[in-house]
Amino acid sequence: MTTEQILELFLDRAERAERLRAAGAEVVFVAGWPTRTAAGQATYLGELLDIFESEGVDSAFVHLFALYNLPHRPDGDPRDDLDLASLGIVKVLDGRNGDTYPDMPWEPKAAFATVAERYSHSPKPTKRQ
Repeated sequence: MTTEQILELFLDRAERAERLRAAGAEVVFVAGWPTRTAAGQATYLGELLDIFESEGVDSAFVHLFALYNLPHRPDGDPRDDLDLASLGIVKVLDGRNGDTYPDMPWEPKAAFATVAERYSHSPKPTKRQ
């Protein structure tokens, strides 16, 4: 991007943020031009779970299930799809419920499937020191 394009982008974001803030919204920005990396997140989480298992950890708690202030908005301006910045293992839907779990306002991401697969098997006995 040129310097002029960067300045235009910052000005646009500042104006958008001020309109939202004035309307009472909590303003959250996604910096840069992120791309969706659901498979990457799932792979990373799987690698961490492999490490924990190799070190004798019985189970691990995934600390970010859903971030409700970062909704999934794939059909509009990519800058409004705040889920791109979310580490939650589900994507929070904006104004509707999901298809997989129709009474929930979210849909599982690939990382959700990774955790479900890992813990769907009987626990392996571990040696206690």
